[in-house]
Amino acid sequence: MNFMRFCKLHTKYIIVGVQIIILFFALSSWILHRGNAYGKVFALDEYILRDNVVVGEDVTTDEIMGESGVFLSTPALHLEKGIYQIHVNYNADRVGNIINVSCDLGTMECFAPPIELDPSVHSSIMTAEITRSTDDLRIEAFFSGSGYISITNMEIYETSGRYKKNIFYAVLLCCLISMAYCFKRSAPSARRVFLALSGLFLVTCYPLYTDFLSVGHDIPFHLLRIEAIKEGLSCGTFPVKLHPFWAKGHGYAVGIYYGDALLYFPAFLRLLGFSVQSAYKYFVALINLGTVCISYYSFGKIFTDKKTALLGSIAYSLSPYRLMDVYTRASVGEYTAMMFLPLVLCGFYLIMYGASENKPWKSVVITALGFTGLVQSHILSSLMAVFTVFLVCLCGIRRIFQKQILISLISAAAFTLLLNLNFIVPFLDFYGEDIQMNSPDWSGRPMGSFQSNGLFPIQIFTLFQKSNGGVGQAIGGIHNEPSLGIGIFLTIGMILFLYLLFIHYQELKNDKNYFSALVCTGLGALLLYMCSCYFPWDALASMGAGVKNAIYNLQFPWRLLAPATMVLTFVLCYSFDFAAKLLPRQFPSLLTGSILLLMINCGWYFYDFSFTQEPYRIYNSSELNTMTMYSYEYLPAGTNPEEISENSIVKEGILSLDSYQKLGTDITCSFSVGEEGGYIEFPLLYYKYYRCIDIDNAQSFPVHAGTNNVVRVEFPGSYSGRIQLGFREPWFWRLAECVSCLTFLMIFLSIFPWKRIREKKK
Repeated sequence: MNFMRFCKLHTKYIIVGVQIIILFFALSSWILHRGNAYGKVFALDEYILRDNVVVGEDVTTDEIMGESGVFLSTPALHLEKGIYQIHVNYNADRVGNIINVSCDLGTMECFAPPIELDPSVHSSIMTAEITRSTDDLRIEAFFSGSGYISITNMEIYETSGRYKKNIFYAVLLCCLISMAYCFKRSAPSARRVFLALSGLFLVTCYPLYTDFLSVGHDIPFHLLRIEAIKEGLSCGTFPVKLHPFWAKGHGYAVGIYYGDALLYFPAFLRLLGFSVQSAYKYFVALINLGTVCISYYSFGKIFTDKKTALLGSIAYSLSPYRLMDVYTRASVGEYTAMMFLPLVLCGFYLIMYGASENKPWKSVVITALGFTGLVQSHILSSLMAVFTVFLVCLCGIRRIFQKQILISLISAAAFTLLLNLNFIVPFLDFYGEDIQMNSPDWSGRPMGSFQSNGLFPIQIFTLFQKSNGGVGQAIGGIHNEPSLGIGIFLTIGMILFLYLLFIHYQELKNDKNYFSALVCTGLGALLLYMCSCYFPWDALASMGAGVKNAIYNLQFPWRLLAPATMVLTFVLCYSFDFAAKLLPRQFPSLLTGSILLLMINCGWYFYDFSFTQEPYRIYNSSELNTMTMYSYEYLPAGTNPEEISENSIVKEGILSLDSYQKLGTDITCSFSVGEEGGYIEFPLLYYKYYRCIDIDNAQSFPVHAGTNNVVRVEFPGSYSGRIQLGFREPWFWRLAECVSCLTFLMIFLSIFPWKRIREKKK
């Protein structure tokens, strides 16, 4: 009895102790197993070989000696569960040769996707994850049947990935324990909200409950972004602005032009040993969770009612365009930005129409953090949000020039700028550079009529949402297109508001949120019209090159569905909140029917997407095509992607080249130059701020663009030494990063609930 009482009185300390123990054991197991627990290098006489195979310094077969098929296999291996790397050194002159793992375990217990051997590389690494011990794992080499292949070395090592992953699982477990403790101590109303939000989060993740990814339009591009950040971090670079790994290891400036702050989370999971698809799934789940929580918080602040906040979170998190962005389009930047749109709406509402007179600083911080999330995720979404805010300001122009509101808006803009200098400064520094996107020959912008890329009304207001298909011109109809729109729930919200406006205007006009809802309704209708193929985009584009470029940078008119979804969710929350007070008898039936239609809307989408899309299984970086850049917009202008060769080095006037090592975008090597001087072209795409110095005396050498815009370094005659070449951020980039970090720290310290903590201690 005394023990039970002790536990009840000290529950908080016991839970903290349990969490410390869990984390301690997870970290300890990783520290103890950081070295390779198992390793084996195969000798030539250990291989099981097919007839007509030559064995000398290596194992060789060709099209004369044998047909296609397995020509080499290792003996059966006994392996405990864990994550293993298989290193293969080889020579081949054709594609189609494969390294495969055969095992007595099923594919659900042995994740070992085969790898194709690239003739230009001569070495490959394959990963095998085993969830149960096995006595019969074999590594096999498959010959394509053409050309030749020789295996010079093969070895297998256990990595510490299994134990690093356990650290992440331990952190998740501690979070769940803390949530369970808070749930137990909370009031019944808070518990109901917690359960509702948890259920909503699980519903939004429905397509993730498989052992594969479903094919999304842009998913290969964004998986490469994650993998490139992971490669940069593993090379000791932070932040990773010039992404290595892209373009066959030549590097790509996507990190300078595209905000990727939140992609460090899945990149970190990759460093912990998670597969490419697992890291991406955890990232999608995180964004879904953030969207659910941020939208609930934002609408709760606006309407000061938990039920209305929950309704807003449901409507926004399950909105058709957001789901389409997350799964069908796999538009990582845009759906990440959509997570922050409710925060922008909340902050701007509190400044303009809310309680800014009482807590102006809080409203400023909310707005600045919301816009920071947009800038760090997706530039186009930031511009669309600014455009939407500008239209709202026009509607309430007289309120803007009230002293407190004007000061708050200026403060929010200033803090947004300071928080994002780490991205804005490099972006502006490179914006005018000679890259494909700035070239008149670039083909990445929409071809033909921009207006005909718009939507038909039948797509915008659909109930049964089609998930598959591409995006085409209006002339082609909609039979091959997905249903991009706002869906049935937000449509009901608009109709309900119009009903209240025309039938109950006298009651409506006295409500404090009436004008805000009216503005959002009109703005939502305008944005939907702009998404359609009937808005005169082409007529506007004909007004001049500047207007045309601004419009064409939007790529598709229906991108404006993102801000339209945001403002129409506000309209829906307002309409249902007001209808609950004005129509108490009809409201339960109205709400129930609307929720059922929403369930049909999103349920149909989930079914259509999950059961018709092709599986996309991808575990390792070797399975990614590093040339998947779509329109190549961030390549140096004039670069021919087809002429980019992996590890290609061109020398002129160089007598010898030794100790060559490439790590990300850094290269070190030793060489000597003839009397006439010479140059070396390294396998790196040229962007400014590449620097080359002599390691011993810090002598610098001129760096500029060479053949097909690779990095060329010029050397004087009779030079001999060891050099280091790499991309170096200028001092003002670093200064901008420091300013952003200090601004964020200041905001965090100012909003941290120090007073509440002191009161609890008292």
